[in-house]
Amino acid sequence: MFSVKESGTPIVPVAAPARRMLALLTAFADQVVPTAVVVQELWPEGPPAHALDMVETYVRQQRDLIDTALRAGREETGTDPRPLPRAARDVLVSLPGGYRLDTGGGSSDVSVFHRAVGAGYRAMELEDLETAAERLGQALALWTADAYTEVAAGPQLRAHITRLEQSRVQALDQWIEAQLRLGRRRELYAGLPGILARFSGPQPTYEGLLAELAHGPDPVHVLEDCKRLLRGTRRQRREPAAGRVRTALRTARPVGLERPRPARTALVIGGASG
Repeated sequence: MFSVKESGTPIVPVAAPARRMLALLTAFADQVVPTAVVVQELWPEGPPAHALDMVETYVRQQRDLIDTALRAGREETGTDPRPLPRAARDVLVSLPGGYRLDTGGGSSDVSVFHRAVGAGYRAMELEDLETAAERLGQALALWTADAYTEVAAGPQLRAHITRLEQSRVQALDQWIEAQLRLGRRRELYAGLPGILARFSGPQPTYEGLLAELAHGPDPVHVLEDCKRLLRGTRRQRREPAAGRVRTALRTARPVGLERPRPARTALVIGGASG
């Protein structure tokens, strides 16, 4: 789900090109996105004759949505009707050669994800596995689907989505390693299906790991099968492989397992809140 809000009010346009433009601006929030990049994103096979005029139309429409959201936010708080301290042009800023989506200090699930992942990686380096598992788990919980769903992505946005997905898989690798090194096989077996359900496609390495964990408390059987499985599936994957999992598996303590129940969440990845 792609969601962007200003003052608590959704500002995602209905029209597909305008939605794609907003998605591009959120991907590079608080940065100047050149007009040429916007045009390429909207028309990767070549722009129409009046492409710049069309971009300006989308910008005006987006500002109308932002202005409505700003006014709704002020009415909700019951503040006086004097001019708004932050206008639509201050949120979607026109600059020489490009545009900038100014979040005004707002947050996004993407930035929260990166902060949590960074904290988890630092904790792993310090061998603070409890903190690492907690922060990486928080980062992964932000994902309920692939990034920027409901948006027909162009070349720039597709590249951004690829980087996000790589970060997601790396965080999952580290979370698995932390859980196994802590001996939390039960928690891993219970939590992994919910995480995998949020990927749009199959994840054979992790699904295979889950199947091996389900074999029971025989440590030799489970660990040897997992190591063989990960060696085989790693050759078939383009994503960063879960190589460190093998080391963690060698030191994991066996724990009895129960059938997991998939988690249900409704959080958003890929949106910015103003």
